Amino acid sequence: MKNVKRIITWIVLSLLVQFAVFFYIDKYYLATNTTVKLKKIENKNLDKKPDAEVKIPESAENISVSFDGKYVAYYDGDKLQVVNTKTGEIRDISFNEGVKVSYYKWLSDRNRMLIGEKHNTDGSYGFKLSYYDVDKNTKEEIKDLTWADEDSEVEDIQASTLTNVIYVKVARSGGKSSIYWINIMNEMKKINTKAYLVGETAILYHEDKLLYEDATYHKIYATNMEDSIDIDGVKDPRLLGVDSDDNAYIGSMENGKITKIYYGLLENPTSKWNVIPLSGPVDKNNIYISEQGKVMINDNLKGTIKEVSTGKETSYKGKFLQVYSTGVASIKDGKLIKTNFK
Repeated sequence: MKNVKRIITWIVLSLLVQFAVFFYIDKYYLATNTTVKLKKIENKNLDKKPDAEVKIPESAENISVSFDGKYVAYYDGDKLQVVNTKTGEIRDISFNEGVKVSYYKWLSDRNRMLIGEKHNTDGSYGFKLSYYDVDKNTKEEIKDLTWADEDSEVEDIQASTLTNVIYVKVARSGGKSSIYWINIMNEMKKINTKAYLVGETAILYHEDKLLYEDATYHKIYATNMEDSIDIDGVKDPRLLGVDSDDNAYIGSMENGKITKIYYGLLENPTSKWNVIPLSGPVDKNNIYISEQGKVMINDNLKGTIKEVSTGKETSYKGKFLQVYSTGVASIKDGKLIKTNFK
């Protein structure tokens, strides 16, 4: 028993001595009265590197900029080309013989595009959906979509990277529209719409739901909802877009122009939606809804785009092309110009 007590005593003494030594080293031996100031050094020139000069051919069609403005794509003849606006590098996206691009669309949050391919094999037509990842320079097929005839084309593609759902709108000869739903497991089904001719479409970010216009009777519907989206006093509603909070934006059209904008969640009665009055009638094609819910109006004559809520205007040069996440893309003297929002 005495030996056990002796061992415990020596252990305690050893720990006390070690503690005293560490305390001395920390407080005296390594101590300093020097005041150290840390200053964060930022290289403000990292993002200031000018873009490359990107020439857009006169023959270019369906010109479109990626979500962050890093890439611009267009048809040139029978080729789909993608240009890096930072380096000027041009890539030709290759397709098999007998295949042409019917439609393509950039995703809203990454440098990847979805492509509707039209295949022609001995006069027999069909559509396939593929994607091209620009950063990885890879192209892969997603799904065989449907049959086609000579006049059928893919008219629109809507995709949510949060729900991993894609909707593809196909315009048949004669005007009839067909919409196909595809999920991440490559399961596909045809959507039964309430419209023979489908106009504008928009997909919600967080819920598997597609909004679409009945272009014949001027109604707006959503998949998995029985009734149309009606707003009291609005006789001619037009779908303008959605934001990342799943608010739907609907314009009231009078005499061919939008005079008011209503927005809200589909789960709420439209009587409780917010209303944005416009200072004057605006062409529907000049209204843009950002992911953050900013309503912007383009004025082609003035060369400006205005944020309605704040009144801030951004001036751009040349012919307006589109809005992207941080600015405006335009074309002047055959060259792409990117202008950051103020």
